[in-house]
Amino acid sequence: MASEIKSFQENIRKSFIWYSLTPVIIIVITAVVIFISAWGISLRMSTINENEDIKNRIDSAMNTYYSMVDKVSDIVVDSEDNNQEDKIFATLYRATSNYDELGELIILDGSGDTVFTSGESTYPFLTQRGMNNWGVWKMAKRHPDETNTILFEGKLFIVKGVYENDKLKYGIFYIVPSEVIRNQFKGEEKSVLITDSLGWVYLYNNKALLDDFGRVDPQLENASGYTIIDGHIYYGKRIDSKKGISVYTISDVHRSIRTIEVIVLIIVIIFIGIILISYRNADNSSREYTKDVKKIEQAFEAVQQGDLNVSLNIDSSTEFQTIGRDFNQMLEGLKEEIAQNQELAENAAFSQVKQLESQFNPHFLFNTLDNIRFMAKIDAKAADKMIVSLSGLLRYSIRETRDEVTVQEDLHNLQLYLNILQIRFNKRFSYSIDVAEEIYDCLIPKLVIQPLIENAIKYGFEGRETLDVKIRGTQHQDNIIFVCEDNGAGMDQALLVELKQQLEGEKNESSHLGLYNIHRRIQLMYKGDYGLNIESEKDKGTLVRVTIPKHR
Repeated sequence: MASEIKSFQENIRKSFIWYSLTPVIIIVITAVVIFISAWGISLRMSTINENEDIKNRIDSAMNTYYSMVDKVSDIVVDSEDNNQEDKIFATLYRATSNYDELGELIILDGSGDTVFTSGESTYPFLTQRGMNNWGVWKMAKRHPDETNTILFEGKLFIVKGVYENDKLKYGIFYIVPSEVIRNQFKGEEKSVLITDSLGWVYLYNNKALLDDFGRVDPQLENASGYTIIDGHIYYGKRIDSKKGISVYTISDVHRSIRTIEVIVLIIVIIFIGIILISYRNADNSSREYTKDVKKIEQAFEAVQQGDLNVSLNIDSSTEFQTIGRDFNQMLEGLKEEIAQNQELAENAAFSQVKQLESQFNPHFLFNTLDNIRFMAKIDAKAADKMIVSLSGLLRYSIRETRDEVTVQEDLHNLQLYLNILQIRFNKRFSYSIDVAEEIYDCLIPKLVIQPLIENAIKYGFEGRETLDVKIRGTQHQDNIIFVCEDNGAGMDQALLVELKQQLEGEKNESSHLGLYNIHRRIQLMYKGDYGLNIESEKDKGTLVRVTIPKHR
């Protein structure tokens, strides 16, 4: 099924909307995608950078404490030094001078007896019997002469076991001040967790990321990237320090998404406003730019209705001005042609008058010339073919003075007429000709078939998209019979009866001039039961049969 053809104004409006809104849509979508992508990249990079920065600051503090423990280890090994305690305090103060907290340094011998403590007392889990193979002692014994970190009883210990001859001689335990570590990420907007290598949390600034046992939420512990916890989206980055601790930096993506949703909503509202304004402007602009096309359309419709006194006066642009001028000139030429035909009709012989009346009405000539004009611009070959066919048609109709011609001559003229119709209506019109060759040299009245097709075109297209016309010519006894059959609109019985009555009259008072002239000429020329017979049915088509005596 063919799609409905839109008006020129509607096409202009749609084109304006398409070419104006499409770039805006693409730009807006691209901008939103770039914005979200840039935000995501920025979020990831800032999280990674802050994670690395916090880890480096903590490592710097831990390196200081590790160095201090190693120096204390050297002091306690030198058992002949009588100023061990003073040197240990001096080393402790120098190492912690840059921080507000001194921390606690505890040195025990291999039996668990206190050798040195910077505080007032030691911790039971260090001195009680039975604890020397557990917790921090276990760390000291597992890694002889190595400095390591362990989180125990909520405190971060730096532990070193000093051995002599494969025997534990001293255990050095330094409790890192929690405030020193906390100050390394204090003021951070992102969530920060400091844990040991097993995931036990030492310090944090967001309790929601811990499980019920004080460990990192399992979804964060083994993942770096996007994670959903309790319906909230987080982006986390974990980095492990060589000092036995892990640093988690976590960004709350969910909160940022809400901000982005508000921004996108504002953009959508603005965009809807742009669409509404663009639609209104498109209507106004299309109406303004197509008003001259409306004038041309109205002028053509007036001519189609037979009003040849219209004129086009358009000064909005040179192109439309040229169209208007050519249209006016075409109508003037057409009116002169009509006037000449009318003058010839009044003064010519009866047969010539009837031929002209049955052939060239202003409607057909106007459409043919109009089609030639437009075909000349878009298809020069088709326009040339129409001009040649029209020229031959005019020459045959006007210059040929014989009343009778052979069937072959009239069919040649008919083909010129059909060429014009085929170009004019294109695929909407189809025809077939089936005339027996045995009657090619028989004589018939000139232009006897052409008005039949013209009548089919004039009335058969009413309410129809396509029309098919079949021409047949045969010999029946001593007569020649031509049949013109179409599948057009047809006519109701009342009109058919009226038309048959008018054909039998001696004076034509109807608009069916072509059919009447054929019937009347045949009756005048051959004196007998010859002429036209019409059969028709509404919405099924019309059949016209012409009967002529056979003679050569």
